[in-house]
Amino acid sequence: MTKKIILLLALILFTTSVAAAEDDLGFAPLATSYSEGNPASLTLIKEKSDGSIYFVVSDDSINEMAFIKYSPKLYNLYLNENGSPAIFEMMLPNQERGQLDDNLGEWDKTVHIIPVYALFEIDGEQVICDKPFFSASYLNPSHYHDRIQNPKYNRLIEIFLKHMPRLHADVTSRGISLPQ
Repeated sequence: MTKKIILLLALILFTTSVAAAEDDLGFAPLATSYSEGNPASLTLIKEKSDGSIYFVVSDDSINEMAFIKYSPKLYNLYLNENGSPAIFEMMLPNQERGQLDDNLGEWDKTVHIIPVYALFEIDGEQVICDKPFFSASYLNPSHYHDRIQNPKYNRLIEIFLKHMPRLHADVTSRGISLPQ
């Protein structure tokens, strides 16, 4: 898992050289919400080895990124008029222990995996986050009682939710068919 995530870290190359990323890495970028001048983006990638699809959330202004396993339910979350909740596991590579939220989820060496429970509302094409976001001290919890306190983690969750409409637009414009 750690090796897979380290390979995916190079996704940042997507914004500078898609062709180089496809040739040199074990994944292919599919679509992105990236726009010039915006440090935050949500990107879909597909692993070449097994076809797994991941969302990659990044924010260059805080020098952080996270990976979230693709599911049709998550991908279509903003299409649900009732909105929330979004429930998923967020994998955060290259994390150091001793920070806020260390007690959440699980650790795989330097990869922090936290379960996320995020409430949101839909207003037209906009996703409005209903903070705080919640988590738990283990994976696959039945209840999410712990508030996510790390501002960087909160920012990545917010990007994931708010950039979903732009990611949908890019998937459509590229004619990409995703698993349903």
